[in-house]
Amino acid sequence: MDKLVLTPRGFSRVPLEAEVITPDAFAGKSVKEIRALRVHYGNREVEMSEYIHVQGKVADAPVDQLIVVDGDARHIKYIGRGMTAGRIVVQGDAGMHTGSQMSGGDITVAGDAGDWTGAEMRGGLLRVLGDAGNLLGAAYRGSSEGMTGGCIIVNGSAGSEVGSFMRRGMMVVEGATGPFTGVHMNGGEIFVFGPLGRRAGAQAKGNGGFIAALGGAREVLPTYVYEATYAPGFMTLYMRQLAENLGVKHAARYIGEPLRRYRGDMAIGGSAEILVAEKGAP
Repeated sequence: MDKLVLTPRGFSRVPLEAEVITPDAFAGKSVKEIRALRVHYGNREVEMSEYIHVQGKVADAPVDQLIVVDGDARHIKYIGRGMTAGRIVVQGDAGMHTGSQMSGGDITVAGDAGDWTGAEMRGGLLRVLGDAGNLLGAAYRGSSEGMTGGCIIVNGSAGSEVGSFMRRGMMVVEGATGPFTGVHMNGGEIFVFGPLGRRAGAQAKGNGGFIAALGGAREVLPTYVYEATYAPGFMTLYMRQLAENLGVKHAARYIGEPLRRYRGDMAIGGSAEILVAEKGAP
């Protein structure tokens, strides 16, 4: 892949909104043209080169473009927004909305990622090696659909409303989650290997979706009904996929693990499932 290196010119407390940092926006342009792309710094629209140095080789097609953000990018919002192909590697922390509405390609954040990471994601792979903020893979306010495809993996913990209004796709959090994980979800799979936050699955409808609390749950809402304790065969397939294909190495330890199955949210007639590892059941 052709590699472009973007180096932020220091950290700023004023956010830099840089939706243009995608392989789609860079492909086919010269380095000079990329430096001249417009970004928003506070209430000013400026050339990207004013706050980010750009060097390297530009690919003709997005699928052949690698973008490396080399430096502290906590203040840079919308990295990889709407991307369809190619790869982005952030070698430190990333700001809010990283990978939001992406439909393809691969993003890796070596540090932490801000709120709304992967919001309304449609496809591709988004991996955060540190912690993620609130509203991971969630729907934007007023929208009825959050994540509808792709895969998000967080090696650390995540905040509140993980997978809000999720419809399809897979989300994996190796640490803990905050309250309202899977709120309003109507499909998709959420795997939490640390403690599952309170009020998980509130107003979830189901449509085949489930939350797997492999590290136990702080509580299960009273509007979820306990049905059985069993070791589902499909979970073996998921754990093998996570361990062998997606690098979640400790997933293999949960093959054959007994799970307590709860169904709800009965408050809205839902049929979603929360699967809690027996040893961590409330």
